Amino acid sequence: MVESENGNLMNQRKAYIVPFIQPSPQAPEGFTELFEAYWQAADQQVSGLEVRSGVVKRIFAEGVLGKGDDALLMLEQTNRQAWSMVKSRVDAGARLDEYEDQELFGEVIDWGRCLSVGFVSQSVANAVTASYQDAATRRQRHMDARLEEELQDGEVALILSGTTDIKLPDGVEKFLVSPPELDALERWIRQVNEAARQSAEAAAAGRPAPAQSQSPPEQQGDSSSGLWTPGSR
Repeated sequence: MVESENGNLMNQRKAYIVPFIQPSPQAPEGFTELFEAYWQAADQQVSGLEVRSGVVKRIFAEGVLGKGDDALLMLEQTNRQAWSMVKSRVDAGARLDEYEDQELFGEVIDWGRCLSVGFVSQSVANAVTASYQDAATRRQRHMDARLEEELQDGEVALILSGTTDIKLPDGVEKFLVSPPELDALERWIRQVNEAARQSAEAAAAGRPAPAQSQSPPEQQGDSSSGLWTPGSR
């Protein structure tokens, strides 16, 4: 399904928002097939949008540093499916623009790692949390500004984002790309996490683990939390 948030499609800037689902080498069996199916379906929906509403001229990708060939190489090394979607459009004349500020991106990553460690002192926890939130806010403001600066009148942007709740510049027509394959992947992840949660509760209570079904969600990751999500290593 492709959703538009504005009925006026003529003579304005547009943005196609694609959920930036990442690969996970440690994912349970079954993830890869759903992951690849999602990206193929998303690519097809973007192609359909290009026929009806305008060809992509600019591309922005969260978590990808630099622009042009450097950014394309980083994307190829981290997410081949997303790279394929982007590369075909770059070859057709689109430009992969710089979206992230490297220093701000690094701050968010580092403060996030600090938060994951856990704290004895509440005051230290509060300070780290405040620093993380401040860095995340400044990073988001930077990305918002990049869209305003780079997306020109009548142009179409393809935005790969971890969230579809993006603040676009005024007057930009927003399209959310959400194929059925995304729903299938998210449903599968919920099932995997629920199975992991039940197993963890059973182990804590000294009970046998619940019987597992024969479907892919019987598998689970090896994260310390017992829950698996895309991108976990």
